[in-house]
Amino acid sequence: MRLLCIGDSSTPGGLRPCHGLAEAAVEGALSITMSGPEGVVETLRRSQYDIVVIQLAQPDTRLLRHIRNSRIPTPVIMIVRASTPAEVADALSIGADDCVSSTIEPVELLARLRAIVRRTGGHDSLSLHVGRMVVNVDRRQVRIDKTPLPLTPREYDVVELLTLRKNQVLSKEALLDNLYAGQEEPHGKIIDVMICKIRKKMREFGITDPFITQWGIGYRLNEQAFIPLGARMNAHNASATPASRETSLPVTRGINVISPISKMDVL
Repeated sequence: MRLLCIGDSSTPGGLRPCHGLAEAAVEGALSITMSGPEGVVETLRRSQYDIVVIQLAQPDTRLLRHIRNSRIPTPVIMIVRASTPAEVADALSIGADDCVSSTIEPVELLARLRAIVRRTGGHDSLSLHVGRMVVNVDRRQVRIDKTPLPLTPREYDVVELLTLRKNQVLSKEALLDNLYAGQEEPHGKIIDVMICKIRKKMREFGITDPFITQWGIGYRLNEQAFIPLGARMNAHNASATPASRETSLPVTRGINVISPISKMDVL
């Protein structure tokens, strides 16, 4: 999961992830990029992030309002040290997807982050369904027609990420950031190798083209490839059936810290 964490650079230790985020990053579950509030909209337009975390001493909705007014669709969670129910309600009404205390336990925070990312991608449970394929996030297992697909841990991560972001093209850089979560990253060619191996394994199940390659950009999940064969044949037959005619007349078919942007966004 690739996360942009926005801290308050005016306070001591402001550009550090909270305890829960730091613990999740150590486990390799998150790739965290730290940033101050300056230039955040431009950063989100330029790079792909799964979720934004705004961590503050108290709820301040100016930055959140700026992100939403700029029509940035990335989900946002606020982590605050102290808040009132009215302040939380205000943040949620403006466009925050969640607002939690900085004392939240790492396991709960990580679960909330994952749940928000899943819902944003159109998935409402720990099982991601795409035609014949089911990705069990809790078990880290992919099944095709109820049969487990033998994947390495990194290959599973690629399939899960492309399934979660099924309507987006993910660059190799974004895939690397998510897979290696701040660790020393290998050359981008490793993504091509993993995609090739996954394709080969899925061909054994009759899925010939699970991913669409956007040359020079990245990869996207090909949902059409996972449509059950029977449904595909029915759709083909329906499209091939001639229109009914009632008469003989013719019928017509109808943990890196990024530097502030030099040109600051105006809040």
